[in-house]
Amino acid sequence: MYVNSMFGDTGFFLIFISISILIFRTDYARAKFIMIISIFFGLIYLGVSVYFQYYGMFFSFYNLATFSATGGGEALGFLLASLWTLLKQANFTFTISAVLMTILFILIFFRNRKNQVFRKSSLISGMKRIYTGLGLLIFGILMMVSSLGAYKVNIDNTWYEDNATPLYGSQAVGLFNFYVYDAYSYYLTGKEGYTDDVIEKIREKLENYKNPDYLSPIDGRVTKNDDYENIFADKNLLLIQVESLNNFAIGLKIKVGDEFVEVTPNLNQLVGKSVYFNNYYTTVGIGNTSDAEFTALTGLYPRGFNFTVYEYANVDYQTLPKIFSEEGYTTFSAHANTGEFYNRSINHPKLYGFDYHLAREQMEYKPEDLIHGWINDEIFLKKTIDQMKVESKDGPVFALAITVSCHMPYNDPEERYNEATLFPGKENLLPDNFKMVKNINLNEQLTGYLEHVSYTDYAIGKALEYLEETGLAEDTIVVLYGDHGSGVDAFQMFYENSELFENSINPVLTYDENEVVRKLHERRMLSQVPMMIYDAASETSIEPQTISLVRAHNSLARTIATLFGCEQTYYFGVNALSDTRTFAYNPRNFDIFVDGFTISGQSIDYVIEKGYEDIYNFDKMGDIVEAFRRKKDFNDKLLKSEIFPKLKE
Repeated sequence: MYVNSMFGDTGFFLIFISISILIFRTDYARAKFIMIISIFFGLIYLGVSVYFQYYGMFFSFYNLATFSATGGGEALGFLLASLWTLLKQANFTFTISAVLMTILFILIFFRNRKNQVFRKSSLISGMKRIYTGLGLLIFGILMMVSSLGAYKVNIDNTWYEDNATPLYGSQAVGLFNFYVYDAYSYYLTGKEGYTDDVIEKIREKLENYKNPDYLSPIDGRVTKNDDYENIFADKNLLLIQVESLNNFAIGLKIKVGDEFVEVTPNLNQLVGKSVYFNNYYTTVGIGNTSDAEFTALTGLYPRGFNFTVYEYANVDYQTLPKIFSEEGYTTFSAHANTGEFYNRSINHPKLYGFDYHLAREQMEYKPEDLIHGWINDEIFLKKTIDQMKVESKDGPVFALAITVSCHMPYNDPEERYNEATLFPGKENLLPDNFKMVKNINLNEQLTGYLEHVSYTDYAIGKALEYLEETGLAEDTIVVLYGDHGSGVDAFQMFYENSELFENSINPVLTYDENEVVRKLHERRMLSQVPMMIYDAASETSIEPQTISLVRAHNSLARTIATLFGCEQTYYFGVNALSDTRTFAYNPRNFDIFVDGFTISGQSIDYVIEKGYEDIYNFDKMGDIVEAFRRKKDFNDKLLKSEIFPKLKE
């Protein structure tokens, strides 16, 4: 497939060489055209690398739903606002070919600029030009088509037929050859469909999920997953989805002067009062925050490079708000952004079954309450609690609060009403001269993230205090989790400036000479987000503890439903409080996370942590990869087949 990819891209470039011969009559004009094309495609290469850096996945034309849907302008704005920071860390080796072509053009032609003959000369002229141009054009097209044909034969009747990523496709048929095919598929073909036989098989497999027992692919045990069942029945639930909260921030301290300062002091304290999951993984694809909402509320993974809440939002999934409503709860979601972003004002009631969605336009706020144009997390969370207080007069309440203040880009807020502080009510984590101190080499993206996550921690601390003040604490369970990673530079943070950081709750990343091991460790750490279950009552119903088994967003709905005694038809994921051993995966790049074990589901590179060498072997790794492939294949077919009942208009 590597040779095949070179074959495909060679054909692609031959087409442009043929165009230069057919359209232009002189070598000078042809060379100028090739130079311009080289610059253009060099920038495309650079753009793909920057996109990968921002999203952690290769671009696909199917990703364009992110920017074309309602609120897409704001999504594009996030990317553009971060562009300068990303470009400063971009890999400019992708532009070398463009630079070389420009230098060659100057050396060959401009040294003869006084001689006008070279502007009229041509190595290929007359009918020979037509024959050569058409020949190269046909040959280039045949190379591209044959490369794509070989790829399709290679994946036919394999797992990759339905599950190949843009990265896999571009490596197999060539970057530009793949994108021609991807654009054709996106713009000219309809939604993928399945035959009746395949639909029936999907229905049969779905029936298996009505069984609460779980067969672990890790240790082969069958567990019932009914731990702590019904202990929170009839209590309120405040579910907080925290923007860009990585698990490495919990317990993190940064050296300021001669002292180490806590980045998240309130969350650090909450660890000792909660059930804390320190080996918990985000499962988001291109949809980022909206994907986290989807998985947390349904127990199903997003596909990865498709925009879930737009492409698969027209069927009646089993969701957490729906099963809470059946138990007599009032349910609502809230976000400090406009209700049109991710189409929440429509999707949250219609798709997820919330009674209503509370957006920025439904909240009263002052200009000084804004951060980056959104209501700041402190005010937003307090307004959500106020709404819970109002609704609790009629019975128990389930509220989902989605924070936003820690969203990229991590620039200083435009709304600064106090020059001494970045955020209202909170002192800065780092002094203004922090980056000027000798030997400190932290870029503004990283220091900006630390300031933003520290503010979010402050806001959560204030919200929990406010929960006490309103009298809701005794009857409210708080569950919080990070939606996705922050995208910061782990290399610069933990390798180049390791002396600046320490952590007494979570281990910090350490450098490994083996590049494969190092990259897998980095990707695992950046995929970890925290999850906490906090009983705010004076007499708690559950013992504070730390659970280190692998868990992920897809376990959240089942865990909460079990704790609150809600009736479930389907059991997706596992009960996170059980002793079940399971795996999680990243839909963007197919990384598979197991206790003490990380595997790339694409390259099958892996790393086994110390102490786990006797548990895993080659056969066990094969079993885990196969379990992942079965899981992803069924999960994605479940979304694409749309076999659940259609939503009413």
